[in-house]
Amino acid sequence: MFAFSGLTANSEPRGGDINKLLIETKDLRLDYGELTAVNNVCLQISAGEIYGLVGPNGAGKTSLLKMLANLHTPTYGEISICGVDLSENPRQVYQTIGYMPDLSPVAPELKVWEFLHFFAASYGIAASKIRARVDSCLELVQMQEHRNVYGKELSRGMMQRVVLAKTLIPKPRVLMLDEPASGMDPLARINLKNILLTLSDQGVTTIVSSHILTELADMCTSVGIMDKGVLLKSGAIEAVLNESSASSIQLSVLSGQETALKLLAASVNVIEVKQHSGGISFNFSSDEAGLAELLQALIAAGVKVTGFYKK
Repeated sequence: MFAFSGLTANSEPRGGDINKLLIETKDLRLDYGELTAVNNVCLQISAGEIYGLVGPNGAGKTSLLKMLANLHTPTYGEISICGVDLSENPRQVYQTIGYMPDLSPVAPELKVWEFLHFFAASYGIAASKIRARVDSCLELVQMQEHRNVYGKELSRGMMQRVVLAKTLIPKPRVLMLDEPASGMDPLARINLKNILLTLSDQGVTTIVSSHILTELADMCTSVGIMDKGVLLKSGAIEAVLNESSASSIQLSVLSGQETALKLLAASVNVIEVKQHSGGISFNFSSDEAGLAELLQALIAAGVKVTGFYKK
Protein backbone atom coordinates (compact mmCIF):
# COMPACT_ATOMS: atom_id res chain seq x y z
CA MET A 1 0.00 0.00 0.00
CA PHE A 2 1.32 3.41 -0.98
CA ALA A 3 1.63 5.85 1.91
CA PHE A 4 3.32 9.13 2.66
CA SER A 5 5.56 8.10 5.53
CA GLY A 6 6.07 10.86 8.04
CA LEU A 7 2.61 12.31 7.47
CA THR A 8 0.54 9.53 8.99
CA ALA A 9 0.22 11.30 12.32
CA ASN A 10 -1.13 14.39 10.59
CA SER A 11 -3.66 12.57 8.42
CA GLU A 12 -7.20 13.92 8.50
CA PRO A 13 -10.45 12.15 7.65
CA ARG A 14 -11.83 12.95 4.22
CA GLY A 15 -13.49 16.34 4.20
CA GLY A 16 -10.76 18.03 6.20
CA ASP A 17 -10.66 19.88 9.48
CA ILE A 18 -11.70 23.55 9.33
CA ASN A 19 -9.50 24.18 12.39
CA LYS A 20 -6.44 23.11 10.37
CA LEU A 21 -6.30 25.35 7.33
CA LEU A 22 -3.57 24.25 4.96
CA ILE A 23 -4.20 26.81 2.21
CA GLU A 24 -5.39 30.36 2.73
CA THR A 25 -5.37 33.36 0.42
CA LYS A 26 -6.40 36.93 1.17
CA ASP A 27 -7.42 39.42 -1.54
CA LEU A 28 -5.29 37.59 -4.09
CA ARG A 29 -4.91 39.42 -7.39
CA LEU A 30 -2.88 38.85 -10.55
CA ASP A 31 -2.63 41.32 -13.42
CA TYR A 32 -1.12 40.72 -16.85
CA GLY A 33 -0.70 44.31 -17.97
CA GLU A 34 -4.22 45.71 -18.13
CA LEU A 35 -5.83 42.27 -17.87
CA THR A 36 -6.83 41.07 -14.40
CA ALA A 37 -6.57 37.26 -14.46
CA VAL A 38 -7.38 36.73 -10.76
CA ASN A 39 -9.40 39.30 -8.87
CA ASN A 40 -9.37 39.48 -5.05
CA VAL A 41 -9.71 35.76 -4.38
CA CYS A 42 -10.09 34.73 -0.74
CA LEU A 43 -9.70 30.99 -0.34
CA GLN A 44 -9.65 28.62 2.63
CA ILE A 45 -8.91 24.92 2.20
CA SER A 46 -8.57 22.55 5.14
CA ALA A 47 -6.25 19.61 5.70
CA GLY A 48 -7.27 16.49 3.81
CA GLU A 49 -9.76 18.20 1.51
CA ILE A 50 -10.14 17.56 -2.20
CA TYR A 51 -11.03 21.01 -3.48
CA GLY A 52 -12.42 21.34 -7.01
CA LEU A 53 -11.70 24.57 -8.86
CA VAL A 54 -14.24 24.89 -11.67
CA GLY A 55 -14.66 27.42 -14.44
CA PRO A 56 -14.53 27.89 -18.21
CA ASN A 57 -11.30 28.40 -20.13
CA GLY A 58 -9.91 31.82 -19.22
CA ALA A 59 -11.64 31.89 -15.82
CA GLY A 60 -8.31 32.28 -13.98
CA LYS A 61 -7.96 28.73 -12.63
CA THR A 62 -4.45 28.12 -13.98
CA SER A 63 -3.25 31.57 -12.93
CA LEU A 64 -4.53 30.94 -9.40
CA LEU A 65 -2.84 27.53 -9.20
CA LYS A 66 0.44 28.96 -10.50
CA MET A 67 0.41 31.62 -7.79
CA LEU A 68 -0.20 28.95 -5.15
CA ALA A 69 2.70 26.94 -6.63
CA ASN A 70 4.94 30.06 -6.58
CA LEU A 71 5.24 30.09 -10.37
CA HIS A 72 3.58 33.51 -10.62
CA THR A 73 4.05 36.38 -8.20
CA PRO A 74 0.76 37.97 -7.10
CA THR A 75 0.17 41.59 -7.99
CA TYR A 76 -1.46 41.93 -4.60
CA GLY A 77 -2.58 39.74 -1.71
CA GLU A 78 -1.31 37.04 0.61
CA ILE A 79 -0.81 33.27 0.34
CA SER A 80 -0.28 30.93 3.28
CA ILE A 81 0.39 27.21 2.78
CA CYS A 82 0.84 24.83 5.71
CA GLY A 83 0.94 27.89 7.97
CA VAL A 84 3.87 29.46 6.09
CA ASP A 85 3.72 32.80 4.27
CA LEU A 86 4.68 32.06 0.65
CA SER A 87 6.25 35.48 0.05
CA GLU A 88 8.47 35.22 3.14
CA ASN A 89 9.52 31.56 2.94
CA PRO A 90 9.04 30.29 -0.63
CA ARG A 91 11.62 27.51 -0.29
CA GLN A 92 9.90 26.10 2.80
CA VAL A 93 6.54 26.15 1.02
CA TYR A 94 8.00 24.60 -2.13
CA GLN A 95 9.05 21.54 -0.11
CA THR A 96 5.43 20.85 0.84
CA ILE A 97 3.68 21.15 -2.54
CA GLY A 98 3.38 19.19 -5.77
CA TYR A 99 2.17 20.94 -8.91
CA MET A 100 1.03 19.12 -12.05
CA PRO A 101 0.34 21.39 -15.04
CA ASP A 102 -2.01 20.56 -17.87
CA LEU A 103 -0.37 18.72 -20.80
CA SER A 104 2.88 18.05 -18.97
CA PRO A 105 5.05 15.83 -21.21
CA VAL A 106 6.83 12.56 -20.51
CA ALA A 107 10.27 12.16 -22.11
CA PRO A 108 9.53 10.11 -25.25
CA GLU A 109 12.85 8.21 -25.37
CA LEU A 110 12.86 7.19 -21.70
CA LYS A 111 11.09 4.25 -20.17
CA VAL A 112 8.55 5.11 -17.49
CA TRP A 113 10.80 3.93 -14.65
CA GLU A 114 13.78 5.84 -16.09
CA PHE A 115 11.75 9.04 -16.28
CA LEU A 116 10.65 8.72 -12.64
CA HIS A 117 14.14 7.66 -11.51
CA PHE A 118 15.58 10.85 -13.01
CA PHE A 119 13.18 13.07 -11.07
CA ALA A 120 13.61 11.10 -7.85
CA ALA A 121 17.35 11.69 -8.07
CA SER A 122 16.81 15.38 -8.82
CA TYR A 123 14.67 15.67 -5.68
CA GLY A 124 17.65 14.48 -3.65
CA ILE A 125 16.25 11.11 -2.66
CA ALA A 126 18.97 8.70 -1.54
CA ALA A 127 20.02 6.29 -4.29
CA SER A 128 19.22 3.30 -2.05
CA LYS A 129 15.60 4.49 -1.70
CA ILE A 130 14.80 5.57 -5.26
CA ARG A 131 13.62 2.18 -6.53
CA ALA A 132 11.16 1.77 -3.65
CA ARG A 133 9.86 5.32 -4.03
CA VAL A 134 9.34 4.92 -7.79
CA ASP A 135 7.63 1.57 -7.31
CA SER A 136 5.25 2.93 -4.67
CA CYS A 137 4.24 5.85 -6.91
CA LEU A 138 3.71 3.54 -9.87
CA GLU A 139 1.57 1.29 -7.68
CA LEU A 140 -0.62 4.17 -6.58
CA VAL A 141 -1.29 5.36 -10.13
CA GLN A 142 -1.73 1.77 -11.34
CA MET A 143 1.15 1.86 -13.81
CA GLN A 144 3.39 -0.90 -12.40
CA GLU A 145 2.82 -3.10 -15.42
CA HIS A 146 3.91 -0.29 -17.75
CA ARG A 147 7.19 0.59 -16.03
CA ASN A 148 9.23 -0.53 -19.06
CA VAL A 149 7.09 1.26 -21.66
CA TYR A 150 8.68 4.21 -23.46
CA GLY A 151 7.12 7.64 -23.05
CA LYS A 152 6.33 7.87 -26.77
CA GLU A 153 4.19 4.72 -26.51
CA LEU A 154 1.90 5.99 -23.74
CA SER A 155 -1.73 6.98 -24.27
CA ARG A 156 -2.91 10.38 -23.03
CA GLY A 157 -4.42 8.85 -19.89
CA MET A 158 -1.30 6.81 -19.14
CA MET A 159 0.89 9.87 -19.64
CA GLN A 160 -1.20 11.82 -17.15
CA ARG A 161 -0.81 9.06 -14.58
CA VAL A 162 2.97 8.94 -15.06
CA VAL A 163 3.22 12.71 -14.58
CA LEU A 164 1.07 12.38 -11.46
CA ALA A 165 3.46 9.70 -10.17
CA LYS A 166 6.36 12.13 -10.81
CA THR A 167 4.51 14.83 -8.86
CA LEU A 168 4.02 12.44 -5.92
CA ILE A 169 7.68 11.39 -5.65
CA PRO A 170 8.67 14.08 -3.08
CA LYS A 171 5.58 13.19 -0.95
CA PRO A 172 3.85 16.59 -1.02
CA ARG A 173 1.38 17.56 1.67
CA VAL A 174 -0.47 19.74 -0.84
CA LEU A 175 -1.19 18.59 -4.39
CA MET A 176 -2.23 20.98 -7.18
CA LEU A 177 -3.55 19.42 -10.39
CA ASP A 178 -4.44 21.58 -13.40
CA GLU A 179 -7.08 19.86 -15.58
CA PRO A 180 -5.74 16.34 -14.87
CA ALA A 181 -8.85 14.64 -16.35
CA SER A 182 -8.59 16.50 -19.66
CA GLY A 183 -8.57 14.00 -22.51
CA MET A 184 -9.10 11.01 -20.22
CA ASP A 185 -11.65 8.33 -21.03
CA PRO A 186 -14.29 7.42 -18.39
CA LEU A 187 -12.23 4.54 -16.95
CA ALA A 188 -9.16 6.74 -16.58
CA ARG A 189 -11.26 9.34 -14.75
CA ILE A 190 -12.50 6.69 -12.34
CA ASN A 191 -8.89 5.68 -11.70
CA LEU A 192 -7.98 9.32 -11.05
CA LYS A 193 -10.86 9.66 -8.60
CA ASN A 194 -9.70 6.58 -6.68
CA ILE A 195 -6.14 7.91 -6.54
CA LEU A 196 -7.26 11.26 -5.11
CA LEU A 197 -9.51 9.58 -2.55
CA THR A 198 -6.63 7.36 -1.43
CA LEU A 199 -4.37 10.41 -1.05
CA SER A 200 -7.07 12.24 0.91
CA ASP A 201 -7.33 9.32 3.31
CA GLN A 202 -3.57 9.65 3.84
CA GLY A 203 -3.90 13.33 4.76
CA VAL A 204 -2.92 14.92 1.45
CA THR A 205 -4.78 18.12 0.55
CA THR A 206 -5.58 18.41 -3.15
CA ILE A 207 -6.75 21.21 -5.43
CA VAL A 208 -7.92 19.92 -8.80
CA SER A 209 -9.20 22.13 -11.61
CA SER A 210 -11.68 21.40 -14.39
CA HIS A 211 -14.08 23.29 -16.64
CA ILE A 212 -16.83 20.73 -15.91
CA LEU A 213 -18.37 20.62 -12.43
CA THR A 214 -19.89 17.16 -12.79
CA GLU A 215 -16.42 15.81 -13.66
CA LEU A 216 -15.35 16.60 -10.09
CA ALA A 217 -18.61 16.11 -8.20
CA ASP A 218 -18.00 12.54 -7.08
CA MET A 219 -14.40 13.04 -5.94
CA CYS A 220 -14.34 16.50 -4.27
CA THR A 221 -15.30 17.42 -0.73
CA SER A 222 -15.62 21.11 -1.58
CA VAL A 223 -15.63 23.25 -4.68
CA GLY A 224 -15.06 26.79 -5.88
CA ILE A 225 -16.51 28.21 -9.09
CA MET A 226 -14.48 30.84 -10.95
CA ASP A 227 -15.33 33.06 -13.89
CA LYS A 228 -13.47 36.07 -15.28
CA GLY A 229 -10.95 35.92 -12.43
CA VAL A 230 -13.57 36.03 -9.68
CA LEU A 231 -14.37 33.25 -7.20
CA LEU A 232 -18.17 33.26 -7.52
CA LYS A 233 -19.00 30.46 -5.10
CA SER A 234 -17.07 28.30 -2.67
CA GLY A 235 -18.26 25.67 -0.24
CA ALA A 236 -19.13 22.05 0.42
CA ILE A 237 -19.78 20.16 -2.79
CA GLU A 238 -23.32 19.17 -1.78
CA ALA A 239 -24.32 22.75 -1.04
CA VAL A 240 -22.92 24.08 -4.31
CA LEU A 241 -24.53 21.31 -6.34
CA ASN A 242 -27.91 21.87 -4.69
CA GLU A 243 -27.69 25.60 -5.35
CA SER A 244 -26.52 24.98 -8.89
CA SER A 245 -29.35 22.67 -9.96
CA ALA A 246 -32.22 25.15 -9.75
CA SER A 247 -33.26 25.24 -13.42
CA SER A 248 -33.65 22.35 -15.83
CA ILE A 249 -33.40 23.50 -19.45
CA GLN A 250 -34.49 21.77 -22.66
CA LEU A 251 -32.65 22.68 -25.87
CA SER A 252 -33.66 21.61 -29.38
CA VAL A 253 -31.56 22.39 -32.44
CA LEU A 254 -31.99 21.98 -36.18
CA SER A 255 -28.22 21.91 -36.73
CA GLY A 256 -25.02 22.66 -34.83
CA GLN A 257 -25.55 20.17 -32.01
CA GLU A 258 -21.82 19.48 -31.56
CA THR A 259 -21.14 23.21 -31.33
CA ALA A 260 -23.92 23.54 -28.77
CA LEU A 261 -22.47 20.72 -26.67
CA LYS A 262 -19.03 22.36 -26.66
CA LEU A 263 -20.50 25.71 -25.58
CA LEU A 264 -22.50 24.07 -22.81
CA ALA A 265 -19.43 22.17 -21.58
CA ALA A 266 -17.47 25.43 -21.45
CA SER A 267 -20.11 27.29 -19.41
CA VAL A 268 -19.44 27.51 -15.69
CA ASN A 269 -23.20 27.67 -15.03
CA VAL A 270 -24.09 24.46 -16.88
CA ILE A 271 -24.04 21.57 -14.43
CA GLU A 272 -25.16 18.43 -16.24
CA VAL A 273 -25.71 17.84 -19.95
CA LYS A 274 -27.70 14.92 -21.39
CA GLN A 275 -28.44 14.05 -25.01
CA HIS A 276 -31.67 12.27 -25.88
CA SER A 277 -34.09 11.84 -28.78
CA GLY A 278 -35.77 15.17 -28.00
CA GLY A 279 -32.53 17.16 -28.06
CA ILE A 280 -30.33 18.29 -25.18
CA SER A 281 -31.24 18.87 -21.54
CA PHE A 282 -29.08 20.47 -18.86
CA ASN A 283 -29.19 22.12 -15.44
CA PHE A 284 -28.39 25.82 -15.25
CA SER A 285 -27.32 27.66 -12.11
CA SER A 286 -27.47 31.34 -13.09
CA ASP A 287 -30.38 33.78 -13.38
CA GLU A 288 -32.60 34.72 -16.33
CA ALA A 289 -30.01 37.18 -17.64
CA GLY A 290 -27.39 34.44 -17.67
CA LEU A 291 -29.77 32.14 -19.49
CA ALA A 292 -30.41 34.82 -22.11
CA GLU A 293 -26.66 35.31 -22.58
CA LEU A 294 -26.24 31.57 -23.12
CA LEU A 295 -28.95 31.53 -25.77
CA GLN A 296 -27.34 34.50 -27.52
CA ALA A 297 -23.97 32.72 -27.47
CA LEU A 298 -25.50 29.60 -29.05
CA ILE A 299 -27.08 31.62 -31.85
CA ALA A 300 -23.91 33.67 -32.40
CA ALA A 301 -21.96 30.42 -32.78
CA GLY A 302 -24.22 29.35 -35.64
CA VAL A 303 -26.41 26.89 -33.73
CA LYS A 304 -29.92 26.83 -35.24
CA VAL A 305 -32.03 26.75 -32.09
CA THR A 306 -35.63 25.56 -32.47
CA GLY A 307 -36.48 25.23 -28.78
CA PHE A 308 -35.03 26.67 -25.56
CA TYR A 309 -37.16 26.51 -22.43
CA LYS A 310 -37.38 25.49 -18.79
CA LYS A 311 -38.88 22.09 -18.09
